[in-house]
Amino acid sequence: MTAWISALASFVAVFAFAAAPERPAPTTRHATRGVGALTAFAFDTTRSTANGVYTRQQADAGRDLFALACQSCHAPLQHSGPPFMGKWRGRSVADLFTYLRREMPQTDPGTMTNDEYANLTAYILRINAMPPGNVPLSTDSLTLHRIRIDTLP
Repeated sequence: MTAWISALASFVAVFAFAAAPERPAPTTRHATRGVGALTAFAFDTTRSTANGVYTRQQADAGRDLFALACQSCHAPLQHSGPPFMGKWRGRSVADLFTYLRREMPQTDPGTMTNDEYANLTAYILRINAMPPGNVPLSTDSLTLHRIRIDTLP
């Protein structure tokens, strides 16, 4: 009886291993940043911010919101050009969106709506010369993880 149970357990273990979906191993770069498990799988697509991932209306709303809620502590130039790209290039838009949502505004983080954080994200992309598109930037985490922050070609 013991041999039969052992054989059954081996079969179940082999079957479970064979049926498990294959996943790419997380990269050290993302694992060490503590960004989350999803980031390890974020770059399975070629979509990038150079493809127009937000609308002009979102960026305009983000500019207005930045002036009201952010400009007392931050200048737009602090979030553009080489300093911005040095920190964010190659990371997902979800990383930026999540950072804004968790850390800003500095005096009361997380108090804006997801749409407001998407608008701020769109504005930051625009001041970094990322082109607008026809579809609004999503607030869905999985969708945002599939968009890489990139420079224009």
